[in-house]
Amino acid sequence: MATSSSSTEGWSFRDTYVGPISLATGIAYLFYIAHETAALGFRSPPAAFGAVAKRCSDPFNNTTCVEVEAQSEVGVVNVDRMIAMASFTALLLTVVIALCFAKLPEAIDSKHNNRGLAQFSSLFYRKGGAFTDFLNGLPYVLNLLPTATVYMGIYLYRESGNDWATWFTFIAGFVLVPLFDLIVGEDSYNPTPAEEAALIKNPWFSRHLILYTWAYVASLGALCCYIGQQSGYIGGGPNVLSPVAFWGIAISTGIASGFGIGCIHELMHRPTFFEMNHSRLVLLFSNYNQFWVEHLWGHHKRVATDEDPASSSLNEPFWTFIFRCIWQSLVSALRLEAKFQERKGRSFFCVQNRILVPYLVSFSIDYAIYKFCGPQALMFQLIQSWFTIFLTDNANYIEHYGLRRKRLSDGKDQWGLHSEYERTGWMHAWNTGDRISNWMLFKIERHPDHHVNAGRPYQILRTMKESPTYPTGYAGMFVLS
Repeated sequence: MATSSSSTEGWSFRDTYVGPISLATGIAYLFYIAHETAALGFRSPPAAFGAVAKRCSDPFNNTTCVEVEAQSEVGVVNVDRMIAMASFTALLLTVVIALCFAKLPEAIDSKHNNRGLAQFSSLFYRKGGAFTDFLNGLPYVLNLLPTATVYMGIYLYRESGNDWATWFTFIAGFVLVPLFDLIVGEDSYNPTPAEEAALIKNPWFSRHLILYTWAYVASLGALCCYIGQQSGYIGGGPNVLSPVAFWGIAISTGIASGFGIGCIHELMHRPTFFEMNHSRLVLLFSNYNQFWVEHLWGHHKRVATDEDPASSSLNEPFWTFIFRCIWQSLVSALRLEAKFQERKGRSFFCVQNRILVPYLVSFSIDYAIYKFCGPQALMFQLIQSWFTIFLTDNANYIEHYGLRRKRLSDGKDQWGLHSEYERTGWMHAWNTGDRISNWMLFKIERHPDHHVNAGRPYQILRTMKESPTYPTGYAGMFVLS
């Protein structure tokens, strides 16, 4: 596919409406990130929460409790409205930007003569200044939307008293995202070598990854405090969360965390100590620490074979795969770590163990949540962790479903290297180009190129015709699987 490199001559970015839209989106997300860093449970003094809770005669009568809160917590509802409006505005504007991108590959194609659209499209694939770098990475703020919908659900729950409003993330993730994938369409464009060089140098693609990790940690801490306050552990008083509302918040948080698999996956493949350990930070809060070792040193070596726990077989039932994958991945990771420590001349039970020590840290985090936020907050943490693990292995299930590498009779691959299987190729992982899902998941859906070139940054991953293709993005495939 050819690119139109000269189409930007005599044209300025301010000549199009996309500039104000982009800036408005960034400002809206500043409101959202500010909210992420604030612990929701401590917006009012504990005494005020206690007084409110004592006036709720029925712990499960949320309507009464909400009305009392609105009378006693001056200004809190207004703050909630402002944050919800910022989140909804961000959602709306990012969708508008996504629609602006809908014809990107066709516009860049020299066979099309829509000069204005080609000028706009080529802007996002050319070298430029700091502002252009910012715009190149802007669509990936969509990765924060699942977490934003958790807060939207809580806001709707507080305003309406309807417990089912806390399940908003479930609807957004598995209904709205697949719908927007269908509306916005696919992107099959592969950047040229010159464009790849510019994209690699762009710092915003790494900044979005780091931003997500800390937004995740701040959000989880804030929600644990909120559950602790609503359950009465913080501030005293009875539990004002019904089972429907509690499970809605917990599962919604797990879904939002599960959508972070793209960020975790990308960071663990980064060469720097700083970036790689940000992926381990998220795994600490997800209670899934074997994933790092097994994925890097197990999955990438044995992908698309029967020896790989994360490669599903043709016609393998989904639930059979999930439990098999979790158990076999743990066993495989422990064996890999034992061999690694043995090569280093260390005991398996050493402080450098990359599985046991992180799990001790995870258990410490869980205990701290129990101690400071109460047993219901701990239950919330365990539920969201399990759902994060569930969605992570759901991704594993669909990424290599039914695909197998050939076993070699002479023990050498097509490059003459010693191997039991043929070399991993484009046909050994499923691919999809749905824009919305790819932006939300840091292009993990261009999975074949990732396995052929594991160190390739997400912003320059390519799509190839040889790869099998999904009918929809990951969100839709989660439902279909």
